[in-house]
Amino acid sequence: MRSSRTLAGTLLALGAVLLWGVNGTVSRAVLDSGLSPLRLAEIRITGSAAILLVAVALVRRAELRLGRRDVLAFAAFGVIGMIFVQWMYFEAIDRIPISLALIIEYLAPLMVAIWVRVVWKRHLPWLAWAAIPVALAGLALALGLTGGDLGGLSGVGVLWSLGAGCSYAYYALHAEVLTRTRTPAAVLALGLGFGSVALAVVAPWWSFPYDALGGTGAIGSLDVPVWLAVAWVVVLGTVIPFTLLVTGVRMIGADGAIVTAMTEPIFAGAVAWVVLGQVLTPTQIVGGAIVLAAVTVAQVARARASAMG
Repeated sequence: MRSSRTLAGTLLALGAVLLWGVNGTVSRAVLDSGLSPLRLAEIRITGSAAILLVAVALVRRAELRLGRRDVLAFAAFGVIGMIFVQWMYFEAIDRIPISLALIIEYLAPLMVAIWVRVVWKRHLPWLAWAAIPVALAGLALALGLTGGDLGGLSGVGVLWSLGAGCSYAYYALHAEVLTRTRTPAAVLALGLGFGSVALAVVAPWWSFPYDALGGTGAIGSLDVPVWLAVAWVVVLGTVIPFTLLVTGVRMIGADGAIVTAMTEPIFAGAVAWVVLGQVLTPTQIVGGAIVLAAVTVAQVARARASAMG
């Protein structure tokens, strides 16, 4: 029973990663059309919050009630766990190569593993521990990270990347805690709701460039309306994948879900290869295979440990 739960949770997390892989290409089209990263994040989070809040209110309204401690917990989850990851990542890639920023950010699974072992006293199979650095090495190859990327390195950029990784780790850990008492949809609805309020303060809606939604964006050789691409980002790039991932966190823990999420850059690269015609080198393909193999080994080890426990 536990091993089947591990498999189901892993598949849910993998489903989220697949959708995020596609979402990267769609988001790129929106950004290239002229909408800023801040505004895309704002409409993404606010639109997702509206959908989930309405859905939960119709089905499980009681789960939206908050006590004093709940307000602080969900406000932190929405701002630190959802907004800070995107904001810090954008700040990082403005200063250092994207490949390096991603490698540093994906130290998050190691942070989570250390936390659940040291603080929560949860046993992790040694293969799960070993798989994380192997997956990171595979990511370095898949993302084309070379020694030249380290020349003239910006210390500030590295710190922004570390901040993004810490926020990502916090998101996974806090999601596990919050889903112990509420459904994943309610946790996301409340977190995104607080996040949308924070963004509205930073970037008021009355100054939103609504004209940009009437333009078109290019996804490969296909021109699509920006409003349709934004709708994709909201529904298929946020609501559904975040719900899948948080449900996965509830089933296999933060450590299990976030290790699976390490495959996201691999799938994003595969989508860019198919849709945008970007060329993948043999080294990148080998790196991607290493990541997939490492994640598979980690999850199989977890499943066996669960079956024996």
